Amino acid sequence: MSTHANAILDLDHVVMTDGRICRVVGNLDHPTKFVGYNVYSPHPDGDRLFRDVPYRKNYTEDDDLPLDALDTYVMLPKARIREHLDPLTAAAANSSTFADTPWSALHAELTNLFGPGAVGIFGSAMLGMHLTPSGHVRKDVDFVIEGAGNIPVLREQLPAIRAKLGFTEVAGARQGRQYERYRRVFRNQNNSTDLVIGRRWTAVQAPNGVVTTIRFRDPTVRMPYQLAGAFPIQARETTVTGQVADADLGNLFPRMFRLLTRGYAYTVHLWWWKFSSPVRDGDTITVRGSRRDLPGEPVIRVSSFTSHWLQIHHP
Repeated sequence: MSTHANAILDLDHVVMTDGRICRVVGNLDHPTKFVGYNVYSPHPDGDRLFRDVPYRKNYTEDDDLPLDALDTYVMLPKARIREHLDPLTAAAANSSTFADTPWSALHAELTNLFGPGAVGIFGSAMLGMHLTPSGHVRKDVDFVIEGAGNIPVLREQLPAIRAKLGFTEVAGARQGRQYERYRRVFRNQNNSTDLVIGRRWTAVQAPNGVVTTIRFRDPTVRMPYQLAGAFPIQARETTVTGQVADADLGNLFPRMFRLLTRGYAYTVHLWWWKFSSPVRDGDTITVRGSRRDLPGEPVIRVSSFTSHWLQIHHP
């Protein structure tokens, strides 16, 4: 456990003074604040225990169907953090709790490939909330790899890891069920939601049929404070078609990539957690989002579930 609040990073989890547990969202470039998603809340009827207190898991996007992804996140003061947990420390402390499961074998392969200092766990396994009362893993274990430079390494090595462990890519039927769930959330018909689901290259399906998606974070990639809050009233909606560059940054959060047009370049910030690795270098795409000009390249922030979209054009 870390108590140095200023070091909080994307996918860390923090317990607030009111007991809420938040997943840290992005590496906010601000000395005293962070962006969080309230993933677990104390509740007397909760089916999970943390520090002997019952909690329930929140599914805000799926249950509340907010208009904008930013409605699900809150900018919070670091001073209200009671406890801070980071993925790398959690992996070392909690790996024994999923021993003799497929997730233990996957953890070992990732650690052999990247080293223990670059492989962490987040979510319920970080908190000790991933076990049933009988001590079995409820579903999956969520892994995160640190460092954007490791993205192409995993892309090259993951097929061999899947084959060695008896894992597979996500089955087509499972992708179809994901699409039915996702289109309730991403409600603009211009989105290439089905194609994005099919491109989730970091997803692995265990022999028991359970799927997990390996995530990435990079402490050096900072999220500008101006992009995490309300845009000024003069910000305008824009629709841009161009070619994708720096697509590997789409594996971080917020999803990021460059969009190149004739004589112009934009940085796209995509705030949709479910859109994992959504684009590839060289893709021709159209995005609809909110434009804001910061020092350097102009930024298009894609966050609305209803009025924004990401459309991948087929060759």
